[in-house]
Amino acid sequence: MDSLFLSLREGVTVTSQGTDEAVFRSGTWGVTLRQVNPSVLTALLKLGSMGEFEDRLSETILQSGGSPALIRFYYYLHHLSRWSMIRRSVHLEKDRLASLVPISPYFEYGSRRIVNSCQYLLSRFAYTRSYGGQAVLESPLSHGRIILHDWRAAMLVHVLAQAWRVQELAEKASGIPVSTAHWFMVLLLNSGMLTELDDAGKPAEDQNSSLKFWEFHDLLFHSRSREGRHDHPLGATFRFAGRVDPPPPLKSAASGKTIVLYRPDLDRLKREDPPFTLVQEMRKSIREYDSTPITLMQLGEFLYRVGRVTESWESEIPSPHGPVRMRFAGRPYPNGGGLYELEMYSVVSTCGGLGVGLYHYDPRDHRLEQVSGMTPSVLDLLSRASQSTTVPNEQLQILLIITTRFQRVAWKYASMAYAITLKHVGILYQVMYLVATAMGLAPCAIGCGNSDLFALAAGTNYYEETTVGEFLLGSKPPQSNLP
Repeated sequence: MDSLFLSLREGVTVTSQGTDEAVFRSGTWGVTLRQVNPSVLTALLKLGSMGEFEDRLSETILQSGGSPALIRFYYYLHHLSRWSMIRRSVHLEKDRLASLVPISPYFEYGSRRIVNSCQYLLSRFAYTRSYGGQAVLESPLSHGRIILHDWRAAMLVHVLAQAWRVQELAEKASGIPVSTAHWFMVLLLNSGMLTELDDAGKPAEDQNSSLKFWEFHDLLFHSRSREGRHDHPLGATFRFAGRVDPPPPLKSAASGKTIVLYRPDLDRLKREDPPFTLVQEMRKSIREYDSTPITLMQLGEFLYRVGRVTESWESEIPSPHGPVRMRFAGRPYPNGGGLYELEMYSVVSTCGGLGVGLYHYDPRDHRLEQVSGMTPSVLDLLSRASQSTTVPNEQLQILLIITTRFQRVAWKYASMAYAITLKHVGILYQVMYLVATAMGLAPCAIGCGNSDLFALAAGTNYYEETTVGEFLLGSKPPQSNLP
């Protein structure tokens, strides 16, 4: 084998129209290439029938059409790649080991070559997973996907977790000829899955001054939840419409102990609140508290201004699967699609008029629903908040925990559901900061939390309702320079 095997990917067809036109189709989309050289047309049609090795196609075109025809063929090949229509494969005798398929209109096949004396290593961003009944190799660095058709391809990926030269790779993967190992590495190198080692024995990708700051999961999440580097549906696809009813706008009410909260007079607040610019400019995190703790009345006003249900409605909305009726429950902050998937819990360590423990906030009836007392797991939630903020455990007053009922957004949005949830958390954080500042309370967002611990403390299903944000709230010490 002296080259990669070229063919059209599944679902793509090519037909001739007249003597000099090739029509490519992928689903409902198609493109017609006109005034095609006869030798090039023959080669293009062969891609759609059985496929052929690149060197054989090139030799045939060069012999019958000359250099101009060969140049034109590679011009078409470049565009077929960008249109995600072409597949490049590595074969071992008659078996296809692996294939590279473009998944982005920005795909470029660079035709980079493997240097026999150079060592190569699997990129730290590459990962394997099951997709569509096949094992695939993907990376947020790549605009293509490697399909691992054969277990021996997976073996080669495994071996490349360490750096090897081509000859060494073939020796480590017994039964793989050097030529096959060579073209497998070519495929990975040109898809961004492989990096070479420099003279100092360091991966070349780690010398990239920008790339070295990205961790694997951060770059993958960034690339996968936005357009550009994947071929999955993105946005309001309503992918579960017709299969699963829309998740309800509010969590089911608890059957245990409930505490009705104070409702502030909004008209009075509109008149007496500090000016918005003053609140915005004076907003900051405060990790010290007054000796007199926050009161139940203050907590009630805070939750009312931050998270209550402001209106409820039901409407019919269009979807790719037909009209869908959905129920909505608005809150005081903006939210993508009006879905409002976030829930709020209060871990109370000390609060005037309220016992210690874990409470869920019911935004519809503006009340607290007691989930548990001060169990070991709830105490652990406070301890971790203390460690994250350096606030002594015994000084903590209220830990607010934000969860997401992820199914509420995932039912409508594809690829970006978790990303949009995190945007909502940021919006809610800002509202919480501004309200706390206007009320003269001490706010402080926490950068991270333990979702498994919360699920244990609250008895929730980690995958059904999980934590996405934490926030400390307490009484403001008198020396703080705030309204």
